[in-house]
Amino acid sequence: MFSLKHYLMLLFCSLLCFSCSMLRPSPSSPTSENLPVAQAVDPLFPNTTGQFGTEAQLKEARDRANAEAKARRERLQNEQLANGINPGSGTTDVIQPIPREPIKRVSKYRTARAIVTKPGYVFNPWTNKAVDVRGIPSGTLIRDPNDGDPEHKFRVP
Repeated sequence: MFSLKHYLMLLFCSLLCFSCSMLRPSPSSPTSENLPVAQAVDPLFPNTTGQFGTEAQLKEARDRANAEAKARRERLQNEQLANGINPGSGTTDVIQPIPREPIKRVSKYRTARAIVTKPGYVFNPWTNKAVDVRGIPSGTLIRDPNDGDPEHKFRVP
């Protein structure tokens, strides 16, 4: 299947790839001098100064974040009042959804009722007799071939 020519080409390509990868400098291997040294952590008080800074810095950062959040909330409430929205209504949306009534489609044709015990059969709403609708898509307007009135059309459920 493979000839000597293919094997030599494969060997040449692999040697070329291997030699090119050796040209890149390898990352320095970790030595004992550049490894990070773990600090002792008291399990009862994990917020040591070596990990998180001083406790005063933590409190200052927390207070600053709380002040910024309070300013954002007040600005949002002022914008809501300016737009005529009650800020105590529980909504934070600036744009209120438009209330819409559901669209009720009124068709001049009746819809047949499915026969539960016979899949693929429906009751003709005009004569209340069984009609075979197997293979007819839902919503299709049909006429019962056994009904004599050509105006008695109905939709498949």
